[in-house]
Amino acid sequence: MTEQNLVIKPLTAPLGAEIDGIDLAAPIDDVTFDHLHAAWLEYKVLFFRNQELTPEQHKAFARRFGDFQPPGFVPTLPDHPEIRFQEQPSKSGIEANIVWHSDDLFLEVPSKGSILWAIDVPEKGGDTVWVDMELAYEDLSHTMKGLLAGLTALNVPMANMREVVNMFGVDAFARMVKRSKPVEHPVVKTHPETGHTSLNINELNTTQIVGMTTKESDSLLRFLFDHSQQPDFQCRFSWRKGSAAFWDNRCTMHRGLPNFTRGHRLMHRVAIADSQAPAYAPSRQAGGASA
Repeated sequence: MTEQNLVIKPLTAPLGAEIDGIDLAAPIDDVTFDHLHAAWLEYKVLFFRNQELTPEQHKAFARRFGDFQPPGFVPTLPDHPEIRFQEQPSKSGIEANIVWHSDDLFLEVPSKGSILWAIDVPEKGGDTVWVDMELAYEDLSHTMKGLLAGLTALNVPMANMREVVNMFGVDAFARMVKRSKPVEHPVVKTHPETGHTSLNINELNTTQIVGMTTKESDSLLRFLFDHSQQPDFQCRFSWRKGSAAFWDNRCTMHRGLPNFTRGHRLMHRVAIADSQAPAYAPSRQAGGASA
């Protein structure tokens, strides 16, 4: 293996960087991996152009960052259950129902990150947008941070189960209902590698703040959803064939935009498993409010 010469091009102040000078299909040496890993933690989502990946190469790159997340409700590639097969025809109505989310917040241990590779994309539109949940937390007032410290929220696969039927069919809906016991996670969490604090809620999965009335919970969650989705915290990526995105699921949310009317979207995604459940921010453990 030879060291690859990474060129890092930050895209926005909040998050996101395009990486040149690397072939994701080639084995990555330790020095290149260290640089790439550091960039991933700093910019939270990395983008690559002009990549060609076999399923084995896609998995090999992902495997450098951790174990594979087990398959769930998204269809997988035949003979490669680690690769999720994401296909949408033009304006199918499926993607129109997708809202802001981090992946797998309904699991006891949500995924660490994902590598999404574009095989076919619409001629225009169909971008994906990421939001920096650490910056969203930092932008809150001291008083709000104090209120959120120590709170937990219930999360389910999809707050609106009709979306499951639209996306994956009746059978997937039935399986999800059987497995949809709410999972409780902290509203504010600490990143296990950087120690940074972020919001840990999303509109697709989070349904109730524990210990609050429904009216109180709905009002606070609506504020947090609207606050975290602000353009000031976002990075937007326009796909081309061969593009890849690699995001840190522990501190970001994302949403695929349904703003294309002609074309076809086909992508392969490998999700990376995390080793621990989201941890409370230190303020809770210390019994005080975050600064």
